[in-house]
Amino acid sequence: MPPHLAAALADRGLTERRTRILDAAERVFARGGFHTTTMNDVAAEAGMSPGNLYRYFASKDAIIAGMAERDRMAIAEDFAALDPVKGGLLDQLERLGRRHLVGEPREKAVIALLIWAESSRNPAMASMCASIDSTVAQGMSAAVAAAKASGELPANLDDGRFLQAIFMMADGFFCGRAADPNFDTESAAETLFAAMRGLAQVLLLPASDRAQP
Repeated sequence: MPPHLAAALADRGLTERRTRILDAAERVFARGGFHTTTMNDVAAEAGMSPGNLYRYFASKDAIIAGMAERDRMAIAEDFAALDPVKGGLLDQLERLGRRHLVGEPREKAVIALLIWAESSRNPAMASMCASIDSTVAQGMSAAVAAAKASGELPANLDDGRFLQAIFMMADGFFCGRAADPNFDTESAAETLFAAMRGLAQVLLLPASDRAQP
């Protein structure tokens, strides 16, 4: 087998195993929390020996960091794919939001709450939250700027208040879904995205703050 092909297959195998571990960790962390869950629990869920697990992740903290970075990269890729030529940016943002808020398993919301809770006393967790929040904020800001430039959103939209409102609603969505196994994700998503569209028309800059032509 050519060396480059062997290396590619090895990389793919590594990626697949790391993905399997991260998926398993999300399930067991969501069931038992970060503190009571052990590396042995993660290994059993992933269908591998603890020794093999340690070949990929040295600790629970390393697994949690891997989960957070995987989510951050996925979010960044989704925002990078937004493009005015693909249609309305609000429509694209709604599809993106539904993918992450509704399409992902409930465990994702539970993990988000666990990380938020830990971030108040764990600087590493706080850094993970800040990194993801920054990625979302940058992607949303760029999308809003593009929508304003195209005329889809009002030129005098107060970007800061608009994005703050969306972030608070999304955080509330995650909290509700994590806390309530019977949370109606479809109804909540309809409410959230209807509110997003409505707020885009009313959260406008005061006349004194508008840029002069």
